[in-house]
Amino acid sequence: MIKTTGIITELIPYSESSYIAKVITYDKAQISIIAKGWRKKNEPILRFFEYDFCLSEPKEEGLYILKELCVIKDFSSYPNSSTWAAAEAGMELINKIIIPLSEAKDYYTLLREYLGYLQKVSKNGILIFWRMLLRIFKMMGINFDPELCDRCQCLTSPVAMGHNGDLICQNCLQEMFDTHEYRTLSSTAQRVLTLLPQIGNYLETIKLDRAVTEELNNLFLDYYSSHNKQTLKLKSLSVLSQFY
Repeated sequence: MIKTTGIITELIPYSESSYIAKVITYDKAQISIIAKGWRKKNEPILRFFEYDFCLSEPKEEGLYILKELCVIKDFSSYPNSSTWAAAEAGMELINKIIIPLSEAKDYYTLLREYLGYLQKVSKNGILIFWRMLLRIFKMMGINFDPELCDRCQCLTSPVAMGHNGDLICQNCLQEMFDTHEYRTLSSTAQRVLTLLPQIGNYLETIKLDRAVTEELNNLFLDYYSSHNKQTLKLKSLSVLSQFY
């Protein structure tokens, strides 16, 4: 019998009585669990919940078999729909990336802290999602420094972004003969990037609109795609952007 702690990130009906649960765990990274007969039990199994799991070794298509579970924490309740959408975006992101087994603890702790923090956030949850992205980039070895010019490598306030998500400062932009590959960042986007590492202190003072959210979403997604050689599409992030 195997015991582990995890958060259910996705729950899929399987037959009339069972579920397949996708779970990020503290020590095994991402696993899939079949919960046989659980749809007919009085004891619910729910997404966004953290559980202690008791499992049997995989026998069917690599699926662990659920024997018992015990609730540790409920991460399913948020102040409003916008914050809930930010939580969904974080969960979807964790599902999309490949987590090395050796780093399972770090990613699990990040998601747990992210969901717990959002439960206290009533405004601008997307800012917390972008901060989470910054931390994941660093963990993946593709560190994104929002205050670093990618051309001169100086710590400054970048004013433009390239198609691959790189940033450039004002001096470098003025020195370039061909600037068509760069798009000027809006003043709000520049401010968000500067404050992002400590963004929790500014949730009430930053005013976002649809254009700024799309601008920064494109920046981060372009950066991910450029450095991982694959496109990252998050449906929940599109939903989250609709609140601005």
